[in-house]
Amino acid sequence: MNPGELISVNVFFKSFADPIELVRIPVAPNGNDFQPRNVGDGQLFGLEFQVIKSLNFISESLKSFNFSGNLTLIESQIDMTDAEFNARKGAEKVGESIDNTREMAGQAPYIINAGISYDNTDNGFSAGLFYNDKGRTMEIVGGQSFPDVYAEQFHSLNFTLNKTLGEEKRAAINFKVANILNDRRESFYRAFEATPQIFTGFSPGVTFSVGFRYDLI
Repeated sequence: MNPGELISVNVFFKSFADPIELVRIPVAPNGNDFQPRNVGDGQLFGLEFQVIKSLNFISESLKSFNFSGNLTLIESQIDMTDAEFNARKGAEKVGESIDNTREMAGQAPYIINAGISYDNTDNGFSAGLFYNDKGRTMEIVGGQSFPDVYAEQFHSLNFTLNKTLGEEKRAAINFKVANILNDRRESFYRAFEATPQIFTGFSPGVTFSVGFRYDLI
């Protein structure tokens, strides 16, 4: 291992007292009324793998290239309040078995980050290609006959390029491309043995940006 390189494995646990989640209002006449509310206590268990490694072990010509990767696996659990459990139990379908615990809203079951970067301090040039993904995540807690809302995976691939200018390297230009895969952000109602129904969906598109920076000091 060279200076700045890293291989690590981490285990973590978090306990939540009255966490806040976005919850459907039980007495609302339709399924579009939500508000942040305190819910039952929760726990979270996680396992994280991280790697930062130069690619010079492949070839010395790749010494300016680095790979970085991070994988986090998470198991979350919320202890339902009596009101939520009774509401879910009352809408239980044939063949469905509802327990008094569920996953935590806003917490993905896994998160992936990976990237390859290039950095040459001699000529002031750096660039990187970076990927991010997280698993299907509960977004809004449902209730009674209204199912939970889940945000689908969003495959984010982005590119950045930076170049300093001048002998003193006070000026710099940068170029960015976001959402290279042109993926969509979508959320669906999901219920037991039911076809998912669209809740929200939009295409952020592929975006390009160019910037210039000059340091006076």
